[in-house]
Amino acid sequence: MFTIDENKLNPIVSIAVEDQEDGSFIDISTIKEPFIFMSEHGKLTSYVHLKSNRLAHKGQVTFQTLLSQSIPIDQVYHVNKIISLPVIFQVIGEPLTIINDEEGTPIGYLKREELLAELFRQEEQGVNLFKTLLTSIPMGMFVVDREKKIINCNDAGLKMIKSTAEKVMNKPAESIFDKEHIESVFETGKTVLNQVQLTDEMGVLLDYCPISTQDQKIEGMLIVVQDIPTIEDMAMEIEDIKNLNTDLNAILSTIYDELLVVNSKGELIRYSETVISGFWDTDLKDMIGKSVLELEKKGLFSPSVTRLVMEKKKKVSIVQEARSGRKVLAVGNPVFNEKGEIDRIIIASRDITETSRLKDELKEMKKISEKYKKELDTFKNQDRTLKKLMYRSPKMEKIILQVQKIAEFSSTVLITGESGVGKEVIAQAIHQLGRRSNKPFLKLNCGAIPENLLESELFGYKKGAFTGADKEGKDGYFKMADQGVLFLDEIGEMPLHLQVKLLRVLQEQEVIPVGSTVAEKVDVQIIAATNKKLEQMVEQGTFREDLFYRLNVIPLHIPPLRERIEDISVLAFHFLQQLNDKYNKSFYLTPDAVNVLEFYSWPGNVRELQNIIERLVVSADDQAIDAEFVSQFLSLGYDFKKARPIITRVVPLQEALEDVEEQLIVLAMKQYKTTTKAAKALGVSQSSVSRKYQKIMGSRKTENETSLY
Repeated sequence: MFTIDENKLNPIVSIAVEDQEDGSFIDISTIKEPFIFMSEHGKLTSYVHLKSNRLAHKGQVTFQTLLSQSIPIDQVYHVNKIISLPVIFQVIGEPLTIINDEEGTPIGYLKREELLAELFRQEEQGVNLFKTLLTSIPMGMFVVDREKKIINCNDAGLKMIKSTAEKVMNKPAESIFDKEHIESVFETGKTVLNQVQLTDEMGVLLDYCPISTQDQKIEGMLIVVQDIPTIEDMAMEIEDIKNLNTDLNAILSTIYDELLVVNSKGELIRYSETVISGFWDTDLKDMIGKSVLELEKKGLFSPSVTRLVMEKKKKVSIVQEARSGRKVLAVGNPVFNEKGEIDRIIIASRDITETSRLKDELKEMKKISEKYKKELDTFKNQDRTLKKLMYRSPKMEKIILQVQKIAEFSSTVLITGESGVGKEVIAQAIHQLGRRSNKPFLKLNCGAIPENLLESELFGYKKGAFTGADKEGKDGYFKMADQGVLFLDEIGEMPLHLQVKLLRVLQEQEVIPVGSTVAEKVDVQIIAATNKKLEQMVEQGTFREDLFYRLNVIPLHIPPLRERIEDISVLAFHFLQQLNDKYNKSFYLTPDAVNVLEFYSWPGNVRELQNIIERLVVSADDQAIDAEFVSQFLSLGYDFKKARPIITRVVPLQEALEDVEEQLIVLAMKQYKTTTKAAKALGVSQSSVSRKYQKIMGSRKTENETSLY
């Protein structure tokens, strides 16, 4: 039994596969260990020998290259720190062995030569064991002492070098094996792997491995020998390579692209039969052995892909343009030797002159298409915006025409009107119909934000401007609305000290954030709105006169809903349809219900109308919403003394009187329930109300019975 000291183990350097991308690079020159492991979700899956011929002397390699060179981890023996002799015989022929702890978790690894050295360092009867091991290992083994003499070997090794023990034992190792590699191992203490040695007697693959003491002094070396194919086999392989070369030449002759092979000096050594006509001012046959770098200096084309590959030492793709005007897509790919130096550059070129012309034409067509698309989107946005504006009255028609004119400019607009008339909708229409439609539209209610916060919200603030401020500072509404529109609602609620700053923004088109002294330029169209009379506020000293005139560049007054009765039915049907679509319902207003809506004065304007329609839909039991049902909601808080009937069309006087009389009697009965109270409210006799109410109800009953047939 042998115990492995954890301090002697090599660390496991691993790369998590799930953290890598296909094109990611790994710098293996910084990894001191000869082996690197791959892991997936914390479990080792494979390993890569970084000192192999394909990876030796490399710097950065792609992760995919490492994966292609990896060997599955299940081909590596895993052993515990305590190793038995049978296990020794299993693992001794492998390049490395992974050591696990008591729980079976890998804690390090040992190379083959390190395992042997540790084994013989611990075992007192090492000579017998050593002989047993040497004879049992299928590979050839030659042990060299510090005097560089062969002191032991096995039969497998003697057979591979076609010699006998008498000719080998106690002989200088350099008399049989490569002196340079032997000296290198003793001088550097580093392993030399995969060295081919061919003589008339043998053809073998050799590993030169140092045997060191605990203080890293070289005590000797172990030469591991593996047989390689015989010279005859190698000759056959060379013949195969010749055939392959013939096939490659045939393939090159059929490839559409032009291919050039350039050496490390930039000299052309080979080219394909396909040559781009009109690009070279010379015959490529005359360029064999000459530097292609000179052609760039002479101005035949630019830039030189060969020069760029030599400078960057990596694959380069560029578009070259010849003196004749032809354009070529050239891809230069470097081929490195074992020392990591460029040995060859393979250049693949394709004529893209016609493609470039078509691409330019396509780019121009795309520009035109984008222009038309942008114009079409503008028209669509304008059309959608206009469709959102529901109106029929001449007054609103006049206002919308004004909005369309205003939208062509960036002038400051002041929208006035009672609360709920739709000032924000008009502001949005100006934005959507104008040149700033694809830029921000921000709204700030000056009356909804505390006075101490309004300044920082409008103008922003810098880092540490006040207690509780954001550590990184914050842009204000003016900065965020740059190039767009800022809608300042309830402008009459703005404090006087902020009115001064707002005036400066309107005059200078610049803002100074809180906590800063540096002005920042902004380009913002201001649309202000208020339901107050600013002229009276100016007279009272609660609103600055100069700011009023700055805001009142384009005044726009939105009349209340009671002054545009024609819009009531249009808006009512619009809001009702929105609710029907939203809740999948089929409610509708009867003509007499519409008459009641038009009869109402709407002190809350469009906002109140929208709320009433929603209340009707939520409360209605029938799909048909009639006048009687509507009246229940409009009578609440209804001021009969101030409200007056509004006639929207010319009718015979007697007919109008009868209609008004009927509506008044019905409303009075609904409100007061008895004919006595209704008569008192109407200022007529009780008998008159009773008689006329019975007549109205009887007439309506007859109409309903008639409608059933």
